[in-house]
Amino acid sequence: MQESTTNRLHTTLAALALWLVVTSPWVSMLRRIPSGAGFFDYAHVALGWLALVIGIVYAVSLLSGGRWKQYVPGKAAGITGVIEGLLLVAIVVTGASGAMWFLLQGSSDAVAWRGWHILSARALIGVGIAHVLAVASHLLDFVRD
Repeated sequence: MQESTTNRLHTTLAALALWLVVTSPWVSMLRRIPSGAGFFDYAHVALGWLALVIGIVYAVSLLSGGRWKQYVPGKAAGITGVIEGLLLVAIVVTGASGAMWFLLQGSSDAVAWRGWHILSARALIGVGIAHVLAVASHLLDFVRD
């Protein structure tokens, strides 16, 4: 995949993830989408599915051609690469757990998937903050040079 396409996927995925996290306090679902669901509920579901699809495409583009070694601990990966790898896993797991929650809505299993979704979203936030700090430290290095 071309680098410009990968960059667009990154930007789109980052914007979606930020929007989904920031607006999540206004999402009110437990076992299913409630009958009185509003804009934020439906937007969260639709944009969550979109983020999952883009996350998978982005992951495939980043990990193809042996580049997966940049994102796992080992000789080739640095701390920034490991953070990026964890973030990639977190975005896909968060999307997948949200998808399972949606697909199983109405069942008792939906509540369990909701718990996994919330837990993975919190991990996504933590690793996302670490990613932003790592990128900011690199930008400071460029400014100093």
